Amino acid sequence: MPTREEIMEVLKKVKDPELGRSLVDLGMIRDVKIDGDKVKVVVALTIAGCPMKGRIAGDVKKAVSEVPGVKEVDVELTTMTPEEREKILGKKKVPEKKALKDIRHIIAVASGKGGVGKTTVSVNLAVALAKKGYKVGILDADIYGPNVHLLMGLQGERPFTRDNLLVPPERWGIKVMSFGFLAPEGQAIIWRGPLVHRALSELAEAVDWGVLDFLVIDLPPGTGDAPLTVAQVFPLRGVVIVTTPQKVALSDVVRSINMFNELGTRIFGIVENMSYLKTVGPDGKEQVIPVFGEGGGEKLAKDLRVPLLGKVPLDPNLSKSGEIGKPAALDPESELGKVFGEIAEKIATQSLEFEKMGSCGLKKS
Repeated sequence: MPTREEIMEVLKKVKDPELGRSLVDLGMIRDVKIDGDKVKVVVALTIAGCPMKGRIAGDVKKAVSEVPGVKEVDVELTTMTPEEREKILGKKKVPEKKALKDIRHIIAVASGKGGVGKTTVSVNLAVALAKKGYKVGILDADIYGPNVHLLMGLQGERPFTRDNLLVPPERWGIKVMSFGFLAPEGQAIIWRGPLVHRALSELAEAVDWGVLDFLVIDLPPGTGDAPLTVAQVFPLRGVVIVTTPQKVALSDVVRSINMFNELGTRIFGIVENMSYLKTVGPDGKEQVIPVFGEGGGEKLAKDLRVPLLGKVPLDPNLSKSGEIGKPAALDPESELGKVFGEIAEKIATQSLEFEKMGSCGLKKS
C-alpha cells in the first residue's frame, strides 16, 4: 500500500503552471487520504492558479498515479482564504484607483529586451481591439523612450485638464496617454527608481479614461522599476509578452515571465514578432524566409505552458505604418490586420472568461 510520504514526495515535483513553484512548497496540498490502492488528494487553489485548475488537477493525478500500488486517484479542489493567498503571493490586492474604476480589463504588453517591436504590437493590439467594437485606451508607460503617440499620429498633441484630471487625446477611436506628451520632444528623461515609481503611481490617479473595455499599457523593456510598478499599481488582467524568434531574445523573455510569475500576474501568452518574411522567388512563387530563425516562440510557449498568441511577419508595411502614424491594424482585411485581429480576439476571449470566474475558477452566479 502506498504511503503518505511517497505521495508527498512525487507531489513536490508538481508545480503551479503560473507561479512556477511546487504545490507542496506553496502549501496547496491540504490533505492526502489513502484507502488501499485508492488515493484522494485535496488541493487548495490560489486566485492566480484557478484558471488553470484543470491542468493542476491533471498534473496531480498523473504524478500520484505513477506511485507503485496506486490504482485510482481522486483530486478534490478547494480554494484558499485571501489571507493565505496574500502570504503565498507576497503581495496585497491592488488598491482601487478612482480613475481606473470604469475600466473592465487592463492589459500590459511587455518584453524581456528592447528592439523586439513591443510598442508596435501594443499599438496594433489596441487598434485591433477597437476594430472589434471595444472601447479602448492605450497608456505609454515607457518613460525613457515613449513612442506610442508617434505611432498613433499624435505628434504635437497634448492632453487637457478637466476637474484636476488629464483628458487624453483620441486618435482612431482610441484614447492615448503617453509620457511623450509631458516632456519636450527629444529631451532625455533621467529618473531613478523612486521617481519612476512616483510618476507611474500618480499617472494611475491622474487620467480621465472614462468608460473603457480595455486599457493597453505599453511597458518599457526588461524587469526594472517601471514594469514592477505597473504590476503593483494597476489591477492587471494579465500580460502579453513580445519576443522575436532568435535565442538571445528568448532567454530575456524567460526573465520577464519569471518576474510576472513572482508577482502573481497572469500571462496571457506570447506574440512572436518579426517571425517570417514573405518574398517572391525567381520562379515567381511565394517564399517564406525565417530571417531570425524559426520555432523559437512555439518552443518557448510550450516549455512555459502558455499560449502562442500569434506570429507577426517581418513586413515593411508595419514599420511604414508606424512612421506615418497610421497603424497597420486599421485595415482588418490586410495580412497584418488579420494577424493582429486574431491576437486581439484571443486576448479578449481570455479576459472575458477570467472576468466570469470566481475565486477558484468557478463561474460566478
